Amino acid sequence: MPQPQAFDATVYEWAYGRVIDSVYVLGNSRVRDIAILREMESRAGVRLDAVSLERDQRYLTDLSVLAEVEIAVEPVGDDRCALRVMVRERPVILVKLIYPVLEYDFRNERIDYGAKWKDSNFRGRLENFSIDAVRDSDRTDRAAIGWGTSWIGWKHMGVSGRASYYHRQGLPSNVGILERTRLATGLSYPLTESRIAFSTLIGGLALSDNRLGAVGQPFEGEVIVTPSLGYLFDSRDSQLKPRRGFYSLTSIEASRRVSGGNETFYGVRNVLRFFIPLDEVTVLGLYSNFAAQLGEYPDYIRYGIGGTGSLRGYNSGVFRGEHRWFQTAELRISPWSKRVYQFPFAGNVDFAASLVAFVDGGIAWASASEFSARNVHSGAGIGFRLYSPLQDVVRLDLGYGTDGNVRPYFSTGVRF
Repeated sequence: MPQPQAFDATVYEWAYGRVIDSVYVLGNSRVRDIAILREMESRAGVRLDAVSLERDQRYLTDLSVLAEVEIAVEPVGDDRCALRVMVRERPVILVKLIYPVLEYDFRNERIDYGAKWKDSNFRGRLENFSIDAVRDSDRTDRAAIGWGTSWIGWKHMGVSGRASYYHRQGLPSNVGILERTRLATGLSYPLTESRIAFSTLIGGLALSDNRLGAVGQPFEGEVIVTPSLGYLFDSRDSQLKPRRGFYSLTSIEASRRVSGGNETFYGVRNVLRFFIPLDEVTVLGLYSNFAAQLGEYPDYIRYGIGGTGSLRGYNSGVFRGEHRWFQTAELRISPWSKRVYQFPFAGNVDFAASLVAFVDGGIAWASASEFSARNVHSGAGIGFRLYSPLQDVVRLDLGYGTDGNVRPYFSTGVRF
């Protein structure tokens, strides 16, 4: 099948500055019109501009349920225009498919395996609903069910809920969580109406029921209640493959033991993401993640860095402390256009791929004296990304650490 053509906003220079008379969607049968229209910055009653149009084209194209999107502009009289949003939905068998989870921990020579069902178009409104069950080769079980939406009607207000369960078969040498049941809910309230530069307050509440234990020690139980509050700003042009924009999240949480003790401890977090296009196929991504634990924080949930989620080139969580700060500079190159193939039963399935080169750095520390250059660790490497409707993105990385070892990483999902 022919490759989808890149969107060229210069074609519609004649329309910029005109008032948008109407926006209508064609080609959708499972995704409701409102779910697509409310994700767009360009809407009826405002003036059309190139920045918003390009952003809308890219943002909609990277939604999990849409294989292709083409936005066309049509004249309406002398000073108005209309937008025609033509979409092709991904096959329902892929959007709502139960698919396998498979990850390998090279440090512990452990395999995580299981299944996950994710519906990115729950109720036809682009809500997320997921169920997953994963076990590793040490017979540690994890299961969760969750739902979330970013919209209540036309209001950009988010609501989410999640229940999860964790069970560990073997006893650790130090006190750790053997079993945990956790319930969490979240709410976000918009401070701006703009989709192109969005600000919101985020609140959350979680309840954790933990059973603790270790070799040679009696089991203990605890119940922890954790409220949180944060501020988020997001101007990215896509959540899956952003080319430009900025993301910032700052939050604080307070955890209180209401059973098994009466301590209160706190966590502070700041996440920054920058995306800078260097040319048509190359993007520079910059990432910073800072987190601090304050008060009588339990030792068994101390922060760690190392591994695919923080510091590639090292084993997972090899460096630990009460606080951590890690950064990434990642060069992303996408020399190939999206490809669409015809598969039996599934129908049209689209794939895209990119290459990355990265440098990671980070530090974990407990006291001020440990926050020094000698405790800073770095790694570098290369990677490959495969984007598809099955798991959004599959990530393959080779990381080189200063210890002289090269470590491979296989994982799924967006890192940043």
